[in-house]
Amino acid sequence: MKTDNVRPGEKWEFNEDVAACFANMLERSIPDYKSMRALTYKIGEQFVQPDTLIVDVGCSTGLAVEPFVEKFGTTNDFLLIDNAPAMVKACRERFKETMGVIVEEGNLWEHLPLQEPASLVLSILTLQFTPTAYRQQLIQHIYDGLAPGGAFVFVEKIVSEDMDDLMVDLYYQMKRENGYTQEAIMEKRRSLENVLSPLKPGWNVDMMKAAGFKKVAMFWRCLNFCGWVAVK
Repeated sequence: MKTDNVRPGEKWEFNEDVAACFANMLERSIPDYKSMRALTYKIGEQFVQPDTLIVDVGCSTGLAVEPFVEKFGTTNDFLLIDNAPAMVKACRERFKETMGVIVEEGNLWEHLPLQEPASLVLSILTLQFTPTAYRQQLIQHIYDGLAPGGAFVFVEKIVSEDMDDLMVDLYYQMKRENGYTQEAIMEKRRSLENVLSPLKPGWNVDMMKAAGFKKVAMFWRCLNFCGWVAVK
């Protein structure tokens, strides 16, 4: 696993340097990362139905969807979408010998509404990079594309309802403990301004309910990151 030593430019990009060290970057940058990944899989697998799509919007290098491909590759097709060419290249390389996995380059809305019913849609640290004005419509398309009983598993960085400054301070402390310098932390923070737009947890829930999801539950939270499962 290549170590993350990326020095971002003025505006954050998911380029080839990021793709090459993405696994290490996530492990060192997302609090309680391994638990989040494990729970995402354990919850998501409960809703997979045979002969339906499994979709990963913002698939990056394919880390989140890989355990689903390993278990359901013979019973389900996969649609993986990302708008970063370097991420698409890495994801295609990961699944180059796997039948039934299609990796598409482009923005999410270019591939919605889905042409086939899906039983599971993953969005892991993705919609936070989408302009807020488009998010409700995207979630609506995801809901419309799900089969009855299907699920949307959704992990996002959030703005805490209370004590956000404390949550951010603890988050940066975690990153320093994981080997990032204060300079590197601030450089990345500046590069992500106007690129990453986190919302309050309640606003994310409101969007899912407005789309039609009747059952919405938070399954994971650590500092300023949350995960939800929403069932159609």
